[in-house]
Amino acid sequence: MTTEHPPTGVSTLAPRDQEAIARTLTSLLAGFSERNVDKLADVYTDDADWVNAFGSVKHGRQEIITYLRGLFADANFNAGTLKAAPQSSIRVLTNEVVLVSVHLLIEGQKLLDGGVIDERDNHSLHVLQRQNDGTWPVVSEMYMDANRDESYAGHS
Repeated sequence: MTTEHPPTGVSTLAPRDQEAIARTLTSLLAGFSERNVDKLADVYTDDADWVNAFGSVKHGRQEIITYLRGLFADANFNAGTLKAAPQSSIRVLTNEVVLVSVHLLIEGQKLLDGGVIDERDNHSLHVLQRQNDGTWPVVSEMYMDANRDESYAGHS
């Protein structure tokens, strides 16, 4: 059973904060959708943490952007396409920190050995933090793919 979590307290944030969060998320979505790293230039903080679903760990805006520039140029990565519209929710933790949860289904991504990932069931968490200048960049981001292997009978 899939449960959608409504935004928790987003409306309690000031309109300028809501707009700044929306700008960050729009840039993040556009950057990945268009494979355009330039759209991600202001998305991450200088000291952001980033982990992808395959275990690549990057620290700081420059390292993240450099990695994504290579990823976006990779034919194996670009073979993957969205199977459905992303599902997302925003949860306000404090007036200065929000969690954004995103779920994607991606099909057709290729592997180095020539294989294809039929479907990636990808979940991500993005931590945005309000900065002194009023922006809300990503300070930490983690992607993971659901593993369909079962190790616990009471998983459902």
